[in-house]
Amino acid sequence: MTMHDLPVASQPAPSASGHGGGRDAVRREPCLVRLKHLLLTRDQRQQVRLAQSGLANLLMLACVGMLHWLDAAGITNHPYVWPWTLCSVGGMVAVFALIRSGRVMHWRDPSLTLQQMLYAILCSAVGYCITGSARAVVIPILGVVLMFGMFGMTLRQVTIVGIYTLVAFGAGSVYWMQHPAPGDAPGVEVAHLMIVSIMVAGVVLLTGRLHGMRERSRKQRMALSSALERIRELATRDDLTGCFNRRAMLERMAEESLRCVRSGRTMCLVLLDLDHFKRINDVHGHAAGDAVLRGFAEITRSQLRATDVLGRWGGEEFLLMLGATDLEQARQCVTRVLNKLAGSRFELSDAVIAVTSSAGLTQCAGGESIVAAIERADKALYQAKAAGRNRLVCA
Repeated sequence: MTMHDLPVASQPAPSASGHGGGRDAVRREPCLVRLKHLLLTRDQRQQVRLAQSGLANLLMLACVGMLHWLDAAGITNHPYVWPWTLCSVGGMVAVFALIRSGRVMHWRDPSLTLQQMLYAILCSAVGYCITGSARAVVIPILGVVLMFGMFGMTLRQVTIVGIYTLVAFGAGSVYWMQHPAPGDAPGVEVAHLMIVSIMVAGVVLLTGRLHGMRERSRKQRMALSSALERIRELATRDDLTGCFNRRAMLERMAEESLRCVRSGRTMCLVLLDLDHFKRINDVHGHAAGDAVLRGFAEITRSQLRATDVLGRWGGEEFLLMLGATDLEQARQCVTRVLNKLAGSRFELSDAVIAVTSSAGLTQCAGGESIVAAIERADKALYQAKAAGRNRLVCA
């Protein structure tokens, strides 16, 4: 049944704005998905950044909840708890909103990982100063904050964060040394500072090791990519001349044929064969023959357009595909190649020789059999050789 056979009632009526379908699709989304897109946007990279920032906010809320529980128990310095809460939560929410707005997308780190770390450590240090005799509970939270940045920052940034942490908590330790809380044992603050120092050193060392592992992994990926590229080259290129091999040429001719069907234009195929090549091998050796093949490929490519494709068809025979080209344009191109080759000289180990080539040219329409077109070019090539070589014959 075609669309025109459907009853009128079964076809959805368009909305007045023309966008009813889009709104219906949004309404069909589950509530949790819509909430996720509202908070984290629909961009996947932004979702990762905002999820990371949201996790930092949850850690801060956990710290806030703990501090208020201690405040309810009468342990903290009560007048400073709520101002600290507003500054801590407000700052982290402001960072989340800044990332969500997209205004930092052009920054080197759109996740603002370093900035969030520095702010969270400052809030932790201030919380350490107002938590009284229970201030040691802030140290594990600091460890979580430090580990949070291990995976998103460079070794240099983590080192800066480590120094900053030692300075911030060192200032807090100095404060408690001068104003000890009731019940503090002698030397407890030195022990706290030593724990923080060990924690910072451990995070820096682990980050350095992680950075080294990432760097090795990056180098391995680059080596693998280079190896795969080399394998692709070996699979599609002739190792001696650098031209496409027979299989790759067949694939490119099939692709060009489809383009010709769409554009209504034609392509031309040319078979080129070096004249008396066997004599070169017999007289000067196969190494000289290889040098002549490489030189012929270089000379031919120098006379072609970037869109033309040259392949080694077999032995001393080459196939040239001229895309979106009529017969006259192809004739001029091949004549230029033959003249350039005839005017060149090849310096071999024992002689300087001139080399010529014969060519058979045919035109191929889009959708036409590639095999049939190559057979026509092959017959034209034999005619060129029979007529005396060093010439072009059009099929």
